Amino acid sequence: MRTLVLSTALLTLLLPGMAEAAAIPCSDLPMAENFMQKLRPGPNTRAAQQHLEAAKAATSQEACSAELRQVDKYAKRSVAADRRAAHHGRHYTRYTHT
Repeated sequence: MRTLVLSTALLTLLLPGMAEAAAIPCSDLPMAENFMQKLRPGPNTRAAQQHLEAAKAATSQEACSAELRQVDKYAKRSVAADRRAAHHGRHYTRYTHT
């Protein structure tokens, strides 16, 4: 999933129109599950988890791929939120203990 997030982010920067159309194969489902386990709980993580469950239940490659694109979208948001929280936590701690 980490590779998936990085490659999708790269596509987003280089080819904005192509990023939305980029198909994510259902074979990436186990990688997505492993990546999801590393995320902290939160609204974006819950949304990604719901889309992951929908991808597992999908009856076609197209539906699975569409759900995995949503997983990727919310997982990226969750990672960004985790980074912001970590940054603010360190920033806050640094100034409260002086």
